[in-house]
Amino acid sequence: MFKNLLIAMDLSHASVCLLRCVGPLRTAGAESATLVHVMNVRSVGGLYISLKHLVEPLLEMKEKQLEEAGFRTHLEIPLGDPAYEINRVAKERDASLIVAGTHGESLTKEILLGSVAHRLLQIAEKPVLLIPITALEGEHWERKCDALCRDLFRHPLFATDFSEPAERAFHYLEHIAAHTHPPEATLFHAQDPGRILPHLAHRIDEFNRIDRERLDALEVRLREWGARTVYKEVEFGRPGPLIVEKIRKGSCSILVIGGQGRGYMAEAFLGRVANHVVHRSTIPVLVVPGHP
Repeated sequence: MFKNLLIAMDLSHASVCLLRCVGPLRTAGAESATLVHVMNVRSVGGLYISLKHLVEPLLEMKEKQLEEAGFRTHLEIPLGDPAYEINRVAKERDASLIVAGTHGESLTKEILLGSVAHRLLQIAEKPVLLIPITALEGEHWERKCDALCRDLFRHPLFATDFSEPAERAFHYLEHIAAHTHPPEATLFHAQDPGRILPHLAHRIDEFNRIDRERLDALEVRLREWGARTVYKEVEFGRPGPLIVEKIRKGSCSILVIGGQGRGYMAEAFLGRVANHVVHRSTIPVLVVPGHP
């Protein structure tokens, strides 16, 4: 599921840091990596050829780093709309996973891996792994980047609404468990008040029982693939804030979530919940599209 990576680059410090986060994906089965640096047609225009010759040696250096880490590599420098071109190349190269960065509050917003990453989530036909990259003033970029992703699969957090798209995302969690055998994993379901109150409030006990039984079934499957300790949580409240609160208060290392579905998953990474989670997540987020 992670065999062929596509890594979105823009040659900013944050983007260079992103390469340090790719290593852990080798343990999950990654074998090849395509580096993509999109020349934005809006800002490059007729300078494309000249600028391509300028950045190509720099990207080839990054490509060599990946080769030294054991990846088969390929380099693409297309001209066009960044999000569209990343998605296009991912399809053409049959990428298993798109890897991109998101900036933290302390970063300037000039880097490509900010707004483009959010646009990419709206159109991506492949799973997208978003890695938050934050630099504290005076701190070395690489050291901070390494701290954000070195234990990527130590404690996955899976947010589900029990829809078919969420089931598809769970297959990726099973793959992670089978390859990395995480010591801990958390299965999380938020009961959206907007869908329960006021007319279904009298059935909350029934919903609690059903939801916990569903999480129990997921736990059994996850343990079969190698997860050691599995926590299960059902909470009542707005899904977006609850997910962010869980991330900030817990010890989770990556969030796995479906890109479409019923309830809040129907808007995940396409609407307000998407913005809420992605802008505030302090851990990497793996977004799996609702359909192949």
